[in-house]
Amino acid sequence: MNSQDRERNVKTVAIVVSHNSVRDLPMSLGSLRELPLAEVVVVDNASSDDSVEVAARYTPHVLRSSNVGFGKAINAAVEQFPDAEAYLLLNPDAALTPDSYAELARALQDDGKVGVVAPQMRYADGEPGISAGPEVSLAKEWLAALRVDHLVPGRVKRGLARSQLLRSRLPMLDYLDKSGSAAVADVAWVSGFCMLVRATAFRGVNGFDPSFFLYFEDVDLCRRLRGAGWRVVSIGTAWAMHRESTSTSAVGKNRLYRSGLVAYCDKYGTAMDKFSARALRRLPV
Repeated sequence: MNSQDRERNVKTVAIVVSHNSVRDLPMSLGSLRELPLAEVVVVDNASSDDSVEVAARYTPHVLRSSNVGFGKAINAAVEQFPDAEAYLLLNPDAALTPDSYAELARALQDDGKVGVVAPQMRYADGEPGISAGPEVSLAKEWLAALRVDHLVPGRVKRGLARSQLLRSRLPMLDYLDKSGSAAVADVAWVSGFCMLVRATAFRGVNGFDPSFFLYFEDVDLCRRLRGAGWRVVSIGTAWAMHRESTSTSAVGKNRLYRSGLVAYCDKYGTAMDKFSARALRRLPV
């Protein structure tokens, strides 16, 4: 059986959540047309632009919703397709190549313990993004909020990642070193910008926690998958292009991100974590 036949054996339903994504949808939905998928579903979260009309040009499965957030929208789509073997989640501002999809599908088939797998993130200019990582670190979140980590070029970060001492102290450096390799790497979480999740694994942990509106719902899902015995993996040789959406302003994204961090710390953190996350949320964005 060749690799194409094997990937076709995975009955995959792709799900895209849109919110004022009319500019981005042709890219994501156009890329999905090239993949061997069972169905493509768009959940529109109360767009005020022509997102619904554009989505309907690519798929008959367009679900309209109030703006319930990312995870809750995905859960609603999953309920409509309970016979799927896997769900491919793709941001409207992302695109996945057939070769990369084949690698993701193969990872699920080759190891029955892989619950979710994701490619590397690549921006339109070719620069890599962060699509997976270690456990959440509030120290790192503070450094990012204070723009300290922005002062270190990506090339330097990758060089530092090769230091065994620093890798043992700073797990994100270990991830950065692995992310460019061909290996299938076990990680704490993978990003919902593009992930292929096994249906039995997703349903087994009751999908996304709807209390997360946007951001950290993917980290939470991966944590629960790992707790249930599933592997969470990132593939160094598969990639998806990510074009930052303009449907939400940079300030709005930062606020949503910090609110997601607070929700995550409320669920899993210590009293100090909760205090720290709330203090960070109060910083100017």
